[in-house]
Amino acid sequence: MEKYNHELVEVFVTALNHSFSALRKTYNEHFYYYAFIFDEGLHPYISAWSYEALEKSIVDNKIADEDKVWWKWDYADSPYAVYGYDEFFNEVNVLLDERRKGLSIDELYDIEWKIRVTSMEKAMKRLDQAGFFGTGSQRENVVINVEIAPPDGEESSRALRLNPKSSLLNEYLKYCEQPQDL
Repeated sequence: MEKYNHELVEVFVTALNHSFSALRKTYNEHFYYYAFIFDEGLHPYISAWSYEALEKSIVDNKIADEDKVWWKWDYADSPYAVYGYDEFFNEVNVLLDERRKGLSIDELYDIEWKIRVTSMEKAMKRLDQAGFFGTGSQRENVVINVEIAPPDGEESSRALRLNPKSSLLNEYLKYCEQPQDL
């Protein structure tokens, strides 16, 4: 794993814990996918899918049968994308804005970008190691990941590092962007 920033990991863990916990408390559903998303706006946010939200979304959006398999993993179309951002990511945003000061555009979108993504992965891993996403066979029914928009081709590598082997993970990996696809 590339270099990460300890302070970023700490604020990410706190924001993720609060955001995902509030989501689970508000929607008593069966969540199978938790994602931490990073895009060119340079401020990460969460997304998640539950089986209940997926079924409702498929009906509401009239998703064709052939598209249901990738829709299941499409973080952008989840009704829970950006959940808790305004409530729980203020400290994250302050720190990221502070870190941005004095950086050139090249530094921001190269070195700092990599540090942020690596720190995001470390934060998800830390939550997982604490049992936040379940343990044992329960954990095998959940996929977690750090995803980048637009995709960087590393989603599958991150997913393999963050998740135990399972049939659900194998299903998810089929829909990850691969470097040769970009």
